Amino acid sequence: MKVSIIIPVYNVGDYIEDCLRSVIRQVYSGDIECIIVDDCGTDNSIALAERLMASYKGPIQFIILHHQHNRGLSAARNTGIDVAQGDYIFFLDSDDELTDDSIATLTKPLETERYDVVLGFVTYRS
Repeated sequence: MKVSIIIPVYNVGDYIEDCLRSVIRQVYSGDIECIIVDDCGTDNSIALAERLMASYKGPIQFIILHHQHNRGLSAARNTGIDVAQGDYIFFLDSDDELTDDSIATLTKPLETERYDVVLGFVTYRS
């Protein structure tokens, strides 16, 4: 089963590399595509993401989509949905990180049943 991770990006230069590294570290054995939506921020977020992806040689397919002007979080998510090829979609905020087993844990119940929505437990670190 393929999972599409959609990440809207707007002025998150301090966080985007950690966010993307957390996607790269996923232990999920299925297919993952990571769709990054550039919502026209004014910092170096997209340049940092492009640099990280240029050095990445793993199985995750990374895609960057560019808005022509800032359209907001919901529009950025919808842009990602429009091109997503996954059986399931996971929205990841660009200033957040996943634990290494997040996608594997969330897809575990889907091995035996088909669900429309799977919810997980969220923890916050300071």
